[in-house]
Amino acid sequence: MLYFANPLMLIALVAVLIPIIIHLVKLRRYKKVYFSNTEMLSELQSEQRNSSRLREWLVLAARVLAITLLVLAFAQPKVRKQSEQALIGGTCVSVYIDNSYSMGDEGSEGILLEQAKKKAREIAAAYPAETRFQIVTNDNGGQRRRSMTREEFLATVDEVQLSAQSMAIGDAMQKQAAFATGVSSGVHAYVISDFQRSAWDLADSRQQTADSESGCRYSLVPLGATGQGNLYIDTVWLDEPLASEGSEVRLTAVVRNTGEKRVESLPVKLYVNGEQKGLASVDVDGKSQTEARLSFTVRGVGVMNGYVELTDYPITFDDRLYFSVNVRDRQRVLALHGGTANTYIRRLFDGDSITEYAESTLASADLSQSDEIELITLTSVKSITSGVAQTLGNYVEDGGTLLIAPPADCDIESYNTLLTAVGAPQIEGYDTNTSSCTRLNTEAALFHQVFRRVEENVELPTVKGYFTLRNTAGASCEEILTMANGAVYLAAVPCGEGVVYLFTAPLETTNGDFMQQALFVPTIYNMALYSRPTPMLYYTLAEGATVEVGSAATEGQTSLAKEGEEGTTVAEIRHTGKHSYLMADGMQLEAGNYRLSNGKAEQGLSFNYSRSESQMEFCSAKELKATIKELEAKDVEVFDNSAKPMDELIRQRTGGRSLTRWFLLGALAMLAAETLLLRIPFRKRHNQAMTRE
Repeated sequence: MLYFANPLMLIALVAVLIPIIIHLVKLRRYKKVYFSNTEMLSELQSEQRNSSRLREWLVLAARVLAITLLVLAFAQPKVRKQSEQALIGGTCVSVYIDNSYSMGDEGSEGILLEQAKKKAREIAAAYPAETRFQIVTNDNGGQRRRSMTREEFLATVDEVQLSAQSMAIGDAMQKQAAFATGVSSGVHAYVISDFQRSAWDLADSRQQTADSESGCRYSLVPLGATGQGNLYIDTVWLDEPLASEGSEVRLTAVVRNTGEKRVESLPVKLYVNGEQKGLASVDVDGKSQTEARLSFTVRGVGVMNGYVELTDYPITFDDRLYFSVNVRDRQRVLALHGGTANTYIRRLFDGDSITEYAESTLASADLSQSDEIELITLTSVKSITSGVAQTLGNYVEDGGTLLIAPPADCDIESYNTLLTAVGAPQIEGYDTNTSSCTRLNTEAALFHQVFRRVEENVELPTVKGYFTLRNTAGASCEEILTMANGAVYLAAVPCGEGVVYLFTAPLETTNGDFMQQALFVPTIYNMALYSRPTPMLYYTLAEGATVEVGSAATEGQTSLAKEGEEGTTVAEIRHTGKHSYLMADGMQLEAGNYRLSNGKAEQGLSFNYSRSESQMEFCSAKELKATIKELEAKDVEVFDNSAKPMDELIRQRTGGRSLTRWFLLGALAMLAAETLLLRIPFRKRHNQAMTRE
């Protein structure tokens, strides 16, 4: 499409009237010439008249064309492709500013985020005043994503700050495409980012950048990040999932080095409840990671908030990793029996410092407060009423743990009523053949971190009789101990929020040797220890993050207080059924240790920024172009990192191909033609006539 960048110059086309008027008026002065022969004069006048008239018309045409081409040249004629016309012809511009923590790094021209904001302002300056704008950032909601004027856009750009939220480039482009679907004239979308490799996903970008019906065209604006090295705490975990008062907690922290150089003797510190409890020194090779091992002793019960720390510059948001350990004050175990308590279970729990142990016959047991009990064991009980079966079923549904070990002479029908209530496979006849267990499922959740190395000759139980199970394939059943003939000895069956552990043989020394083996202690003890969900050490702050919380949020108003800061915030809690969730995303939390409380119960929570921003590896403009070429995405282009302002680059790209030079050359050609026409000798035949005379 042909257009003029300076159309007002076309007014000067009236200048073509000047040579026309001159030629029409024929402002020429005549002079007298004497001839002796009038016959020759008549012939000469006729010939000269025809030649002169032709030349005058040619000169007039040359002058008119010269003036016309010269005026058009100053009007700056340009030809724009259809794709370029679509860009400039749209009435909306969408700009994504990556404001993740990696944008706090220094680039070749200063802080990357400030560079991004500067380029966003320059983009706005490249478009007409009536253009509508949209801004997308990692942490914004609908208010920023709406259509706005240039003035509102510039004011919003000034407000953009670094955010803990991170967003894949493909997700940002998808939000821009969603905005474009409601704009009939199309949208030009700019993506301003450091283009971390962790955020620029090829497969995801293939889906987002392919030609779509949204009419959205993308311009990628890489900021030329330097990609300097970064040291940070990547992850932290406890060697033991739960902690108790007086126990030693062993902790492992992963230290990662994204730089090229090896770092030696890097101090890694451990703080718990505001006091330094540990120190380790590690060496980390370039582009590698290592583990720092730390430990501390639990003093007291309740919330223990801490963090692991190192020192690094200039990227500091990932130098600390916060964690929370909620030390349980006690665990309750209720042993139900038919008349004689299981002495091995009593010995295991009765002398334990953190266990509140009680035992009772099933007939006299009070199960009204069963929701406060972590583990209920059911051994040597011959018959179970339907009411008790329903109560125990509700207990498991609500998150309790139930151990079932039926005696050989039990009422199978009553037991099957209970097993049906908890979704476990039913028992059938009692097999009196002796059988040995040959397979131990060491990967079962019950044995989490129990086995570091499994010996080939590990001693497994032998039984003199057992119940066979019906429909084990249909039930959601995890086999923990299996006998040589394939029969199940111990199975875990999830039910609602709880779990049922079903022994197919009586827990009696007259029927087997399991109680005398070393495997008995971790198996039964872990049933109580893992009866409640293990709290997360920490959570990652991310868009849409929700945290399931416990009793600290079930009653009354719940407050959230950050360690080291005064004041509390009303926690945004959402109750769904029997679960309570903290809506962390809506509270705009920062990384740190927190205490969640409702005045009666307290829970420790820790939040950390996503480590996806810690990988200081970026895509260059050349790599982006290669990716776009591979994707065959015709609606995507890349702006090289240039010292030129964005508004100038945009005008160059959307301005089309200039024809000014060709129009100037055409004007010069017309002036040259005029000169030649004026210098052509038209008196040759006249001179020949004079000679004959």
